Amino acid sequence: MDYLIFDLARLLRKSGFAVSTREIADCVQALNVLSANKLTKYDVYKLMNATLLKTEWGAAYIQQLAELFLEPDPEILADHAGVLSPTNSSSRETGEGESGCGRAGSGAAMSLLTGAVLNQDLDLLYALIRRHALSLSLLCEDRETALLDFKLQSGWLQVAAIIEEKYRLGEILPADYHSALTSLSQWENFLKEESERLQVRNMSRDYLSQLMKQHNPRYLKFLDVDDADISVISRELAKLARKLAVRKGRRRQEAKQGRIDISRSIRRAMPTGGVLLKLAKMARKQAKPDLCLLCDMSNSVRKFSYFMLLFVYTLQTRYSHIRSFLFVDQLLETADYFKERDVDSALGNIGSLKGFNLSGFSHYGNVIHQFTAHYLNVIHRNTTVLILGDAKNNWNTVDGSEVLPKISEQAKALYWLNPVEQELWNRNDCIMEKYRPSCTGVYPCANLEQLERFVIEAL
Repeated sequence: MDYLIFDLARLLRKSGFAVSTREIADCVQALNVLSANKLTKYDVYKLMNATLLKTEWGAAYIQQLAELFLEPDPEILADHAGVLSPTNSSSRETGEGESGCGRAGSGAAMSLLTGAVLNQDLDLLYALIRRHALSLSLLCEDRETALLDFKLQSGWLQVAAIIEEKYRLGEILPADYHSALTSLSQWENFLKEESERLQVRNMSRDYLSQLMKQHNPRYLKFLDVDDADISVISRELAKLARKLAVRKGRRRQEAKQGRIDISRSIRRAMPTGGVLLKLAKMARKQAKPDLCLLCDMSNSVRKFSYFMLLFVYTLQTRYSHIRSFLFVDQLLETADYFKERDVDSALGNIGSLKGFNLSGFSHYGNVIHQFTAHYLNVIHRNTTVLILGDAKNNWNTVDGSEVLPKISEQAKALYWLNPVEQELWNRNDCIMEKYRPSCTGVYPCANLEQLERFVIEAL
C-alpha cells in the first residue's frame, strides 16, 4: 500500500498539486494506524484527500486518478456514476441479452437505448455501455476523436438523431425532449470517462498526469468551465480570497507580538534612566488600499468576469473601498448595486442591469475614453485599478491606448488580467500589446493557478 501511495502522490504532483513529503508521510502513517487492509477503497480515498489535497472535491478526484491508474475493478465500476449498485448492474446485463448497440447494434437495441434516454434510465445506459466493450485504436491520442468514435460505436449519434427527429415531428413533448437532452449529456459523460480510461491504458504515465491536470480545478479555464464545475471554482476562489484577506502588508506598527524594534525600545527606556521596562515590538499591519474594477461583460469573457467579481467582493474586507464598472461598449458603475445586495444575489441577477451593452460588441476604446472623461477623479495614489477583459476591440478605429496612461499615472497601479491564452494576445481584433506599455503589469488569468500567481506577485 505504501508504494501505491507514493505512486499516486507523484501523479498528483505532476497533475499540479503541491503535495509535500510531510503530507505523504502523514498519509502513510494514518493508513498504518487505521490498518489499511480493513478500510474500504472509498475510506482510503477520503483519507488521502484529508492528508494530501484537503479539499471538498479531493476524494472524488483521487478516486478518478486511482481508477485510471489501476484499472477500475467491478466494485468501483458498480458505483462509478453514483446511480448503480452491483446487483442492479448485473441484473440489467443478464436481462437484456446480447443485442449490443452502436455500429453492430440492431433495431431492437436502438429502440432500447432510445427508450432509456427518454425515460432517463441511467442505470440501463451505463450497463449497456460497459457490456458493449468499446474499443479504442492504439494510435488514437486525440480526446475529441476518441469521443466521436465512441459515440458512433455506442449508438449515441444514432439515438441523438432519433430524438431530434421525434421532436421535429411532434412525437415527444418539449419537457420530454429537454429530459432526453439531459440523458444524452450524461451518456456523453460516461463515454468521456471510458475513452479517457482506455487512452490512459494505451499511453504513458505522463499522459495520465496531463489528463488529470486538465481535471484539476486549479487548471480549469474560466472561459470553458462547465456549469457543474462552477460551484467548485467558486469555493476555491473563496478560499483564495480568504487567504489574501488575512495577508499582512509591508508597513509595520507596534504590536504585542512581533519583531523587536531596538531603536524604539532604547528611546522608551530613556525616561527611566536607561532601564528597559518593556520591549517595543513591531508587526506588519494589513494594508487597505482602494480598488477600482473595470469588467468586460461581453459574451466571450462573461464567465471570467463573473468569477473575478465573486473573488473581489469575497475579499472586500481587505479593501477600504471598492468601485466596480461593467462594460461591453458603454461604461456602467455598479457600486450602489453591489452595496444593496449580498454577493450571491448581486451576481445572480447581474444580467438584469441595463446600460452597458448597446451594440453587443465590446468597444474598449469607447469605454476607456468614458472612464478618463468622467471617473478619473475617483482614482488617487492609494487606488489599484484592475481591468478584466480580453482586449478585443472588434476592429474599432478608436482604441483608447492614447489616454490609458492618464489612468496609470494617477493610480497606485494599473493591472490588466486577460483570460485569453497569451499567444493570442496580438491576433485578429485583440490589441493587448497596444495597452501593455501603459500598465503596471499585464497578466494571463485563464485559471485559478494563474490568478493565484497574480495575487502573490502583485497584490
